[in-house]
Amino acid sequence: MKILRVIIALLLTAVLLYIARTTSRGRPEFVTHSENGYTFEMTTVPKGPEKSMATIQLKITGENLSQLKPVFRQSKFGQDENTPLYKYSTIPLLVEDSAAGLYYINFSTLERGKKFFYYFEIRDHTGGRRATFIPESGKPWMFRFIGEVPPYVLFPHIFFMFATVFCVVMAFLHSLKLLSGGSDARPMARYTFLAVVASFLGGYPWGIAMNYFAFGGLWEGVPFGTDATDNKTQLLFLYLVMVWLVSLGSLTKGKYRDLYSPKTLGWFGVVSFVLMIAIYLIPHSIQFSPGLTYSVCYGFIGLIALIYVVGLIRSKRRPGTR
Repeated sequence: MKILRVIIALLLTAVLLYIARTTSRGRPEFVTHSENGYTFEMTTVPKGPEKSMATIQLKITGENLSQLKPVFRQSKFGQDENTPLYKYSTIPLLVEDSAAGLYYINFSTLERGKKFFYYFEIRDHTGGRRATFIPESGKPWMFRFIGEVPPYVLFPHIFFMFATVFCVVMAFLHSLKLLSGGSDARPMARYTFLAVVASFLGGYPWGIAMNYFAFGGLWEGVPFGTDATDNKTQLLFLYLVMVWLVSLGSLTKGKYRDLYSPKTLGWFGVVSFVLMIAIYLIPHSIQFSPGLTYSVCYGFIGLIALIYVVGLIRSKRRPGTR
């Protein structure tokens, strides 16, 4: 049974990490759009190495393209995705293969952490717009400049993130025994503690190093910033810390008392797994508004703090509590 649990945990860990990788907003994706008889096709280029050269290519098909002017619309310094699009700079696209309708734009990349936004248009020689190529959301694409992350930072970060998922899954599998009437919460509590250690090491020392080398920043979780990736990591870590603390009695062999019953601890283990799935289903690199980010994060932190305090008060009222 132990071997089966480990195999299940490894399989679920691999599936979750695969989902997180494939749903990342920072990955290239093929997009196409047709408008007014013109069709655009492109594999997006969301990022490129800092202080180098980058190329964005696309294919345009339609009538009389030789008499029109395909252009690259790029945000200027200080502009972002909320800037009216007509204020973006206009740069003619270069022709790679006129017969095949292939065009491209070359540009120099800036230092890591910087970014700009872009979309495409077809114009006639009087400046009139014939067609626009932009995401369905109406917001332009983003290009971000990134730095190279050294292996001694990248591999430990990946390892500890993998270890976190594995330990949460193992804690979840052990929590099912508690929900079915078991009373020994020690295995679930032990794996939750290991998940706390792994998520801290992967998310903070090596996570901060990842941010620095890739984007030039440090930590952008609340209250220091609104980056969704950092906040997802932080919320999962804080929830795991809460579960570890309320099950501390099972880890100390009677020195302290668990703050909740074995069945309730089992539900906490299930929620750890569900929360982790929800976090990994949120696309990596997606961003939300600052107001929504602060509201959700502080609300969640307040909720888990309340759960701990309520358990602490209840345990103090029970006889024999240390």
